[in-house]
Amino acid sequence: MEKSHTVKETARRHPLDPLNRGEMGAAVSILRTQGPASDHLRFVSVNLHEPPKTELESISAGSTLDRRAFIIVLDLAARRVLEALVSLRDETLLSCEERLGVQPGIIVEEFILCENAVKADPRWRAALSRRGITEFDKAIVDPWSAGAYSDERFPDRRLAQGLTWIRGSDADVGYGRPVEGLVTFVDLEKMEVLEVIDDVEVPLPPLTGIFAAEKLGPLRQDLRPLEISQPEGPSFTVDGYEVRWQKWRFRVGFTSREGLVLHQLANEDQGRIRSILYRASLSEMQVPYGDPTRTHSKKNAFDVGEYGIGRMANSLKLGCDCVGTIHYFDAHMVNMAGDVETIENAVCMHEEDYGTLWKHTDWRTNHCEVRRSRRLVISFFATVGN
Repeated sequence: MEKSHTVKETARRHPLDPLNRGEMGAAVSILRTQGPASDHLRFVSVNLHEPPKTELESISAGSTLDRRAFIIVLDLAARRVLEALVSLRDETLLSCEERLGVQPGIIVEEFILCENAVKADPRWRAALSRRGITEFDKAIVDPWSAGAYSDERFPDRRLAQGLTWIRGSDADVGYGRPVEGLVTFVDLEKMEVLEVIDDVEVPLPPLTGIFAAEKLGPLRQDLRPLEISQPEGPSFTVDGYEVRWQKWRFRVGFTSREGLVLHQLANEDQGRIRSILYRASLSEMQVPYGDPTRTHSKKNAFDVGEYGIGRMANSLKLGCDCVGTIHYFDAHMVNMAGDVETIENAVCMHEEDYGTLWKHTDWRTNHCEVRRSRRLVISFFATVGN
């Protein structure tokens, strides 16, 4: 993409529109050329730096706001975490600062790298062999956040605890057969196994976890097709990322950390636009396991902050995830290498009939009035591990 085209395109976009592919690529390029001189950068995220509410209010007066990108990156050579702010309008690096004493969330690509490191470790293989497990290719290893419990033996490392499950086949989900008592601590920067803890042996559950219909057998056949038709189209309108439906209006956003974001949700009340929600998103999803045993006592996942639930969004399919007349929004984000990737149909939006909202019958005249309930549904689905 040419420089001038990127700047012109950015100037036309609303300040709350999520970054597109061109803007993300430009942000990465600006950081590489104007930022730290390092060939060992691992990109965690590139997202829109949302302008303050006070600045957005100036748009009505005809002002043009700078679109900026907020970047989190690991400098592996210097073993440091950097947060950078990039001006897409001016194509300049506004700031690049080291954050001390913190680690960003686990990156999707680190899952496979961590699994490969664990599977190559002889201590881990010996632990499985003691349990009678020798088909190492059937094992799956997920990196769980090691957390902060004030008892860390490797406090200055980018640490993950690798937990192991055994699959019966590729069709087996695997998470129903955990290898209890086995925890492998991995330095995610060096992809080096630091410690293998093996303190208890529990037999594997006998049954595998297979959900695939072709493996389980035919699905129920007593339901006939249900078709949803809107011959005149849906009642909502979409202009870029702005949605209007009945008297409602809002903007759709998306970040690699939070997934779906709704901006500036408002309702028209007798000609006056009433602000209802300025910003709505999934702030966090905590999953505390609570089991006191070694394998589970520190499984206390924060799916948004530690894994980036937006990066793990599904690409949705008509008739499966969404039914009816659907409008889709794609989502763009960067991988570990800084290359831009697109999740097609990451967000789906549709109307649905939700039954009777209100009904009144005059028993004297038998006159009946019915108002049906209609809902506007905006959805995204994310798969975090299991």
